[in-house]
Amino acid sequence: MVGDPASTATPLIALASGVAVLAAALFAVSTSVQHHAAETAPSSAGGVVGLVRHLLGRPTWLLGQFVGVLGLGLHAAALHYGRIAVVQPIIISGIIFAVPTRAAISRRLPSQAEIRAVALTGAGLAVFLVASNPTAGTHIGIEMRAAVQVAVCVVIALAAAATAWVTRQADRRAFYLGVTAGVLFGLVAGLLKMVLQILADEGATQVLLAWQTWLLVVFGVAGGVVNQLAYRSSRLSASMPVLNIVDGLVALAFGYFVFHEIPRHSVLFLVIEVIAMSAVAVGLLLTARLEDEPLSPRRES
Repeated sequence: MVGDPASTATPLIALASGVAVLAAALFAVSTSVQHHAAETAPSSAGGVVGLVRHLLGRPTWLLGQFVGVLGLGLHAAALHYGRIAVVQPIIISGIIFAVPTRAAISRRLPSQAEIRAVALTGAGLAVFLVASNPTAGTHIGIEMRAAVQVAVCVVIALAAAATAWVTRQADRRAFYLGVTAGVLFGLVAGLLKMVLQILADEGATQVLLAWQTWLLVVFGVAGGVVNQLAYRSSRLSASMPVLNIVDGLVALAFGYFVFHEIPRHSVLFLVIEVIAMSAVAVGLLLTARLEDEPLSPRRES
């Protein structure tokens, strides 16, 4: 007797969601540590090369990178077992774990305002996941629409990066850098799921030959560098909320157009989903503003 597909899928969804929460927690720790290292960099560490050279000499930043790599491994596992339309919203909302992390770094308890911001983000995420309930999607091979979405996202990322380059106002520059990093990280999530599918279908050799693999590496490195520049350009609230929202939207677009993960789309559920994601966005913004207070003064030399 063949098992019920729905009953088989349910444990996998639960597993993917649980692993995604763990990945989100590790990413939050990584982000907090990296932001602390970047915001305390001396003014002499200017430009991309100077900042990267300085950060490579900071053990705390390297620790943040190591934790981030562990988070990426769990992220990959979550995408392997679950739907990108479910996994990625959990990942981007992982910033709520940054609140206790930053509080621990500064040796204090989270404030009531921080707890309210975390509660709003978590509630919005929970409502969105329940309301959207996307279909399981399809197991696809390389399709033209995947290449088209990557191309469109690259154009958007380049446009945002160019705008940041010519913008002199610090907050606006950080905002556009956040958009750029968000697009790149969203692409990383979509490409990672595609690479995992190629690995399962065709083996490791084909993975090394696939264009998705090499773009995944390029976008991952580029996203990390742009993210550090955004941290350096202005306060966290100028870049972090838009980065996470754009990341989620790009990943959701991958789920819809590439993997055919169709969310509930009646008028009622669309309204609920928009309100829920708006709550997540507001929660992220409030959290970022609360995190703007530096943990230690910036050194001048």
